[in-house]
Amino acid sequence: MDMPGHGGHGGHGDHGGDSSRPMCAMNMSLNWSTDNVCVLFDFWRVNSGTSLLFSVAAVFFLGYMYELLRTRVRQWEQSMAPTGISLSAGAESPLVGSSTVPTSVRWKRALFYGLLVAYSYLLMLIFMTYNGYLMLAVIGGTVAGHYSYSTDSWGAVRGASCH
Repeated sequence: MDMPGHGGHGGHGDHGGDSSRPMCAMNMSLNWSTDNVCVLFDFWRVNSGTSLLFSVAAVFFLGYMYELLRTRVRQWEQSMAPTGISLSAGAESPLVGSSTVPTSVRWKRALFYGLLVAYSYLLMLIFMTYNGYLMLAVIGGTVAGHYSYSTDSWGAVRGASCH
């Protein structure tokens, strides 16, 4: 559809894209499409039932592994805490803001934190395709991973967030 005053954008070229492939679908509302849905990268496309099945399985796996990674980081933090101190979700962590924590541990904690934030942003970007199948795969993977790995205590449940 031509917008008034835009002349159909004739002569602008293809803006550097591959003209042999259709553009990725950019839906801004909930959809159940299997036509040209790009997942994170241009080469990861859902364009058939088979590619949808593989994509849902991969996204489920990514969500599941996110919970495993969160649990492993939490266990590592527990192992770094001074003897006799428990890291519960409701209590202030003794590793936060403590000047007695070795610099190498603080750097590792910061790097793990950055990794978890980046990973959660990737899951958020998948969710923001607004594709119902992929959204359910993110939720299902994180629920399954949380069920499998968050068994340490009642108080250690943290809410999922992008940051």
